[in-house]
Amino acid sequence: MPEVLQQMLNYVIAIYIRLSAEDGDLSDEKSESNSVVNQRAYIRRFIELRPEFAGAQILEFCDDGYSGTNMERPAVRRLLEQVRQRKINCIIVKDMSRFGRDYIVVGDYLEQIFPFLDVRFIAINDSYDSKDHKYGSAGLIDVSFRNVIYDLYSKDLSEKVRSTKKQLAEKGYCVAPYAFFGYQKAPGNKHTLLVDEDAAAVVRRVFDLFTSGLSTTEIARKFNTEGVLTPLQRKRLQKVNRRWNCVDQSKNYWTSAMVRKILDDERYTGKAIYGKTTRKKVGSSRVKAVTEDQWTVVDGAFPAIITQEIFNTAKSLNRNSHPGSAGESTRVFYRKIRCGHCGLAMERLQSAHPCYVCRTDRYKPDIGCPQDRIDEKELEQTVLAAIRMMAQLVRGAVQAKQRQSAKDTRYNQRLDRQIKAHQNSIQMRQQEKMAAFEDMVSGKVSAEDYQHKRGQCEKHIQRLETKIKELGDAKRRAKEEELSTYNIIPYTNVRTLTRELVDLLIQNIYIYSSTSIEIVWKCGDEYQRLLADTTKKEAAEREQG
Repeated sequence: MPEVLQQMLNYVIAIYIRLSAEDGDLSDEKSESNSVVNQRAYIRRFIELRPEFAGAQILEFCDDGYSGTNMERPAVRRLLEQVRQRKINCIIVKDMSRFGRDYIVVGDYLEQIFPFLDVRFIAINDSYDSKDHKYGSAGLIDVSFRNVIYDLYSKDLSEKVRSTKKQLAEKGYCVAPYAFFGYQKAPGNKHTLLVDEDAAAVVRRVFDLFTSGLSTTEIARKFNTEGVLTPLQRKRLQKVNRRWNCVDQSKNYWTSAMVRKILDDERYTGKAIYGKTTRKKVGSSRVKAVTEDQWTVVDGAFPAIITQEIFNTAKSLNRNSHPGSAGESTRVFYRKIRCGHCGLAMERLQSAHPCYVCRTDRYKPDIGCPQDRIDEKELEQTVLAAIRMMAQLVRGAVQAKQRQSAKDTRYNQRLDRQIKAHQNSIQMRQQEKMAAFEDMVSGKVSAEDYQHKRGQCEKHIQRLETKIKELGDAKRRAKEEELSTYNIIPYTNVRTLTRELVDLLIQNIYIYSSTSIEIVWKCGDEYQRLLADTTKKEAAEREQG
């Protein structure tokens, strides 16, 4: 096998495809839009027409229905994770705006991150190929200018979309992408809502039970016992095309919060309500609440499920039984604490000594979650100590890596020699295979003997290629600590736990008991790789010493 072709078999091309929700043509019957199909065919045709990509492995990453200003798209995150792991050699997109419309972020990737990781980037319609442009060249300047235009266009488009939605909402039209529980979109008219009678019966029953004296917890327990479908389960049953955030379908059941959400929703009286929240900035996933006087409210926009009188009665009862929780979003562990057994959020009990407890057993008595009460102050101290410990471990590992830089150079040189030796062995086996073929053609050996010899050579070559890949992975791992800034290191001596610090470092905290918790770090995989690599090298040095 020619050496160039052999290299291309190990060459990985990532094609990235994106379509914005506003531009999409998705429906319940289609898994992806026509534009996605067109982008895929366009990029693959581009690859097929270039001999330099012959034999390369192609991976596809697709975000269908996501804004280009949002760099937290699922497929983009998977793509960039593989880039950081040195598993991608080249990225190809139809045009630069498919990858992203935030020109500052995109510029960082083009000018800093991708070149550092030796990743080639191609934007077909923009005639951009990073192989032809060095940092600071006219090509990058042109791309940067184009990205500024994309960014300005995206912001302008977002404002126009927002303005159009507001105008439609003021006329009483539904502008939400999906109908809320109790309703369904009218066939052929996405701005009109019709009553979903099965779901509406559940809504009416919630109000009837609550106004007759049952608590939200009792209603949730009753529905779970009877097997009443939750809003999420009903949407799944109807195959609504949406990316639902549910850890485990089997763990989706009625809770007090679900019931209360229905009781709080005045839209069931037939009112269209728009503008209760707004995004903090274009492309951001974070929203902020808007004061009630700024909402857009239209009476009689769609058929009512309950009367205004029933809603007002339930509202007065709900206010008395469940006073508001002002300042919830400022709490240190806001939306971070989960039960380690059922995976659901734990409830914070407000008192002189706030604590967390799992309330799932109130809705599913057979769930078996422990009822330990976790003191908030004690949990803060435990998490604070864990942050300091992890920061110290990571700092120590990074310092050890720095001290080993000279040794790493020798280590890499040894790996290079081993890789070269294996490559030479592969060439020898290729020559042996070719010689056996020539002997068969000339009649010196039989076809059976040739096939046997060829099989032996190919098995040997395959083993050598596996070893080369393992050695290459070892070289990449030796440099991976350079790719991260390890933002936990500055907190080796932190004394105060804040909401901002928890958001920065921690994904979730799982409580198993009063003496057992699990912290899921946002960069946990990077920390583990760093610590594991350092431990292995230190152990190897001790054995050699």
